[in-house]
Order: sequence, then C-alpha cells, then structure tokens
Amino acid sequence: MATVAVERGLRADAQRNQDRILAAAREAFASDGYEVPIEEIARRAGVGPATVYRRFPTKERLMHAIFDTGLSELEQSIVAAAEIPDPWDALLAGMRAVIEIQSANMAFLQVLDQAGVMPNVKAELHERVFDRLEALFASAQAAGRLRTDIRPSELPLLLKMVTATARQESLCAEPAAPERYLTLLTDALRTPTPTPLP
Repeated sequence: MATVAVERGLRADAQRNQDRILAAAREAFASDGYEVPIEEIARRAGVGPATVYRRFPTKERLMHAIFDTGLSELEQSIVAAAEIPDPWDALLAGMRAVIEIQSANMAFLQVLDQAGVMPNVKAELHERVFDRLEALFASAQAAGRLRTDIRPSELPLLLKMVTATARQESLCAEPAAPERYLTLLTDALRTPTPTPLP
C-alpha cells in the first residue's frame, strides 16, 4: 500500500513538473521566439534542464505538446458547441472558441510558423477542429440562418481575419476585443439580406 502511495505521489509530481514546463515554455516561446534556450525554459519552470529534456527531447516535441494541450481544449469547446440546439448559436459558439484561443496564442503561433512546423500543425488543426466547425457552418446554412454564397472551407480564413485585425488593434491606444470584430463578421454572414458577393 505504501509503495502505491509513493508511486501516485511520483506521478503527481511528474505531472506538476510537466504542467510547469509547458506553461513556462509557452510564455518563453511567445516572448523570446524559437531560439529561447531550453535552460531558460527550465529556469522559468523551476526544474533542471535534464527534466525538460527527459520529457521533451527536442524543441519541436515541446512546441507540439503545447499546441496539443491548447488544441484538446479547443476540441472540447467545439464538441460542446455542437450540442447547442440552435444552428446559428452553435456556429457562433464554435467560432468564438477558435478566435479566443487564437487571440490568446497569437505570439506562440508565430513561433510555430518560424520553426517551420506550421504545415503539420494546420493539418491537425483542420482535422480536429475545422472539420467539425465546418459541419456547424453547413448546418446553419441548411437552417437558413447563414448566407449561402460562402463555402464552409472559407471559414478558417474569415476567422484569421478577425484575429489578425484584433491583433493589430491591440497595438493601438484603444484596444478593442476580438468579440467586436466577431460581431461585425457574423453580422455580415447572417441572413436574410446580405450584400451579394462579387
């Protein structure tokens, strides 16, 4: 019995260390870029470099673990959105979840791009999130709540427009929340009287 308790304690300690490493790495990558040393990440996490390397032998593995943690949270939000009975409200909830996590992780996403791993990341993001979000988009169109001259495949670009605009706005004296731009976007998408697209 004592051995089991010790093993559980060790597992709990290992999980806490991993959580600290991931949080410190996300912050370090976002502030200092891809070239931040593992030793600096370890210092911020309060562990030794060997502990970081033992769990994440390469920076790419570490970055993917950070991405996967955020992606898992986003997946859960999209699944929850799909449970909303009204197709428009379901789509709006899914779009809001994507924009919130993209806005919060913009700097880290730029580091992923700098590291050259974005093609794999984008493929996984599409498979785990945007395929489901596009299904919500199609349902809202089928219900007559969303203009029909937009393809579901255009949704990632539309959401990127919102987060990029909010990112630029945050550099100004009076920053506006991404919610403001999401509202403008969804008003443009909503039926019944959109302006026809060229």
